Amino acid sequence: MGTSTAIEWTDSTWSPWEGCQKVGPGCDHCYAESMNRWLRSGSNWGPGAPRRTYSETHWKKPLRWNADAARAGRHRKVFPSVCDPFDNAAPEGERERFAELIRSTPHLIWLLLTKRIGNAGPMLKAMFPDGTPENVWLGATIVN
Repeated sequence: MGTSTAIEWTDSTWSPWEGCQKVGPGCDHCYAESMNRWLRSGSNWGPGAPRRTYSETHWKKPLRWNADAARAGRHRKVFPSVCDPFDNAAPEGERERFAELIRSTPHLIWLLLTKRIGNAGPMLKAMFPDGTPENVWLGATIVN
C-alpha cells in the first residue's frame, strides 16, 4: 500500500485493515490474498481469521495526501486494496474509524469496491448517518 501504485484507475492504495474471506466465484483469484501469502503477512484471510490492524502512522498517511491534494487543487483517488470495506468480520471499531477518516479527507475520493454489495447500504448508513459523503464512490463485483 502506498502513495503511488501501478493500478491505473487510482492514485494510491490504503486499507483500514487487512484480510477478508471468499464469498463467491468472484474471489477465486484474489490478488490481495495471494499477496498476503507471498509477503507472509499473517493468517488474516478466511472464515474466523482475525483481520490485521495498522499503526497510527499508517492512519495518518491519508491525512497527508488530503493536504497535498488540497494544495494541488485536485482530488486524489484512494482504493482500499487489501480488504473489503463491507466485510462482516472487520475489526471492532475500525469501520467507524474509517468513516471518520473519510469525513476528514474531502480532497480524497475513496473508491470502495466490494463483493458484498448487500452489506453496502446498511453499513454505509451506519457509517454515515447524515448521508454518504460525495467523496465516496461505490463499486461492486458482480458474478454469476
